[in-house]
Amino acid sequence: MLLLKNKTLPPNIALQLSQYQGTVDSNTTFETKVAEGKRLFSLYNKKDNSTFRSVRKHLSEMSGGTVRCNYCEDSNANQVEHIYPKNYYPERCFSWINYCYACGPCNQPKNDHFSIFDSVGTEINIKNLTTMPPPNGQALLIDPRIENPIDLLFLDISDTFKFVPLKDDIKDHRRAEYTIELLGLNTRTHLIRARKNAFTSFKARLFEYVSKKESGTQMDDLLSLIEAQKSDHHQTVWQEMIRQRSLHTEINDLLNRAPEALDWVKYPPR
Repeated sequence: MLLLKNKTLPPNIALQLSQYQGTVDSNTTFETKVAEGKRLFSLYNKKDNSTFRSVRKHLSEMSGGTVRCNYCEDSNANQVEHIYPKNYYPERCFSWINYCYACGPCNQPKNDHFSIFDSVGTEINIKNLTTMPPPNGQALLIDPRIENPIDLLFLDISDTFKFVPLKDDIKDHRRAEYTIELLGLNTRTHLIRARKNAFTSFKARLFEYVSKKESGTQMDDLLSLIEAQKSDHHQTVWQEMIRQRSLHTEINDLLNRAPEALDWVKYPPR
């Protein structure tokens, strides 16, 4: 998971989403707002709806054009995902900043599972609240639209290729742990295998770039390697290779010889 570089929707599309949301908000009770949000989202989230064609287009571009799931970075993304579930947060049903692109294997287990820390730091499972709005609080799920997951997650690229919490702070640690568990980032063996393969590919491509650069290959001929490095899936692996370079002698040497590679990231920090 990485922080997604936001793209601004065209004004007419943003206005249409706002109008959809206004219809939901015009209901008088929480239950009717939820019901209307579910109905309208099911009605409008179709290929023949110009608003959601644009939403999907922009989410695809934010995914680097490779249409990879913004959670696992592996599978093809084909679902407009509500980070805050619309069944508990109807006021975010048509909120652009609440959307990301997800694959079924991530989105279906997540479904409506969602927990928050309330104002006193107690963890509350929103699914236990049935007919009332959830209290204000901090989501446990890391939100890739507004925060950088690798500030809280650490991917072990030396051995297990699993994610672990990065920080010792109780809340930060729990949020990392919750995100890993909810999305199954460490329990799907094919994801671990794919991260290992990505590590090998990124390292080999970096070695090829450095070798060609030092042999005098012109930059125009190196651009394909750069673009491949920036657009391949499992970009978290590449960013961790940069972050953990001091732990990997060969990678550190290659990056010292080609420091410009430090900027080959799909989602530059904001």
